[in-house]
Amino acid sequence: MCYKRPPISTLPFYASILTALGLSLAVLPTDLAAANAQKPNILYITIDDMNDWIGCLDGHPQVKTPNIDRLAKRGLLFTNAHCVVPACSGSRAANWTGLLPIHNGVYGNGQKLEKTMPDAQLLPLDLQQQGYYTMGTGKLLHGKSNRMLNESGPVYNKWRPILDEELKISEAELKAGGPYVKHEIPRLGITMPLNQMPRDRKPYSSTIDSFDWGVIDRPESEWTDTQSADWAVEKLGQSYDKPFMLGVGFYRPHQPLWAPKKYHDMYPPESVVLPKVPEGDLDDVSQTAQDLGRYALTSGAHSTTSENGQWRNAVSAYLACISFVDAQLGKVLGALDKSKHANNTMIVLWTDHGWQLGEKEHWGKFTAWERSTRVPLIITPPKNARPIGFKPNKRSHKAVSLLDVYPTVIDMLGLKKRDDLDGHSLMPLLSDPRAEWVHVAMSTVGRGTHTVRHSRWRYTRYFDGTQELYDHKNDPNEWTNLIGDPERANLVRWLSKKIPEDKIYSHFVRYGDFKAVVPADGSPLMLYGPKVEMFAESKDVSSGFPEIASHIEKYLSKNPKAPKHLNLDTL
Repeated sequence: MCYKRPPISTLPFYASILTALGLSLAVLPTDLAAANAQKPNILYITIDDMNDWIGCLDGHPQVKTPNIDRLAKRGLLFTNAHCVVPACSGSRAANWTGLLPIHNGVYGNGQKLEKTMPDAQLLPLDLQQQGYYTMGTGKLLHGKSNRMLNESGPVYNKWRPILDEELKISEAELKAGGPYVKHEIPRLGITMPLNQMPRDRKPYSSTIDSFDWGVIDRPESEWTDTQSADWAVEKLGQSYDKPFMLGVGFYRPHQPLWAPKKYHDMYPPESVVLPKVPEGDLDDVSQTAQDLGRYALTSGAHSTTSENGQWRNAVSAYLACISFVDAQLGKVLGALDKSKHANNTMIVLWTDHGWQLGEKEHWGKFTAWERSTRVPLIITPPKNARPIGFKPNKRSHKAVSLLDVYPTVIDMLGLKKRDDLDGHSLMPLLSDPRAEWVHVAMSTVGRGTHTVRHSRWRYTRYFDGTQELYDHKNDPNEWTNLIGDPERANLVRWLSKKIPEDKIYSHFVRYGDFKAVVPADGSPLMLYGPKVEMFAESKDVSSGFPEIASHIEKYLSKNPKAPKHLNLDTL
């Protein structure tokens, strides 16, 4: 009879059975006892701003990601995985804490975890307390991550291979005039911006802008993603007296979309396939949704990209950056396979959120649509401690959240799990990708705006109460908003109940180009705006616009039964 060792996470189950029989773990094969003494390691890989344009998800017909695809064949690929917040700070805060924004205070890039929850229990700290040695390099948190690691490698720098002293734009360059600010970097023989386009967010900033793409012909060693990969390779070749966690955070394909020349050469701009953007796609959504799509919120505007003839170049550069990171990942996976840790290491790969390249007339992230929330997620159990029923090269189409990764890691490693985690362990799906899964994936786009992804449906409620509904079985591009279909009314009610009640705030109000967030405890309202800042929420401007804050407060005082989500412009 061939014996297959149970996974470490199931040992308590087996122990309880043996105890009932008057036996102990000592009667199990000796290799099982040895495995219990040596917990699995974890290689934890996160990639910034990478959407579902990878080969194994069929996201783009021309993309080349052989290493990500190879990893998917080794583990379970979640084809319907979604971020908690479609922006770096919020997504990473949720993943590392295992908590929703309502619990960790980070709703977008306007907040930072080190301020909203400075003493948060983070996954690496949790692992440290349970006997792990933690290491990390590159972009892990959206901010400082040294406190959660025993050992840190090279930090990311989005501007490399441009040096810090070469970033500053002179007064003469700022005053030179023209359609865009030109900045010379003689050492590299280039003129910034490479895309020769005007800025949308900070047109007169004294430093170069990240809304850029193109070729900087320098060795791969000058990019910090390469340096992070090389450091990880080195660490995987070493021995440790404890089980370890190695976090590797790759920055690309985050803007600026620069990569070594050979990766750009893989995607000639004239031949790249562009996303399909039907005319009038936003006609059936609210003004709030249209503004969120068209504002230059987390990047430039898509209209600027297309009007300047740069859409093909931008898509080409984004694909190039994906392939560049895929190559760095390949080095890390190769080093693991050659190391003594190959059979005893769990691998997790996730990206913090998606990225839109023209879809819904949007360029960037932080929207409530599929391209912004859908992310690659791959989990590969240790070869010598696989869950019962696990088979490699499988897919799960259940709607899952990056919030589910934290409890899954803890369960897979057989560790003690916190009772305040908001996610759900994916272990049942690792054993059977078609197992019953009653959960949905919810993404939050600022305070009061939530989108729920079901296996078939997407339901969105914006902070002003406007809604959207999409049928992914018949409309995977989300081109037709079905919210007004009376036959879907019961479905909408059911999906809306999947959004947890936000008891911290009593009202979310749109008024003109401003958004008011009213605390339930009677504290003064917070006002965000105008325009793009209505969504960014980077600063409370109620003191600067007292007349607007006063108008909203008076309305709510006179209308105590006003709905929680409302738009005063339509009343």
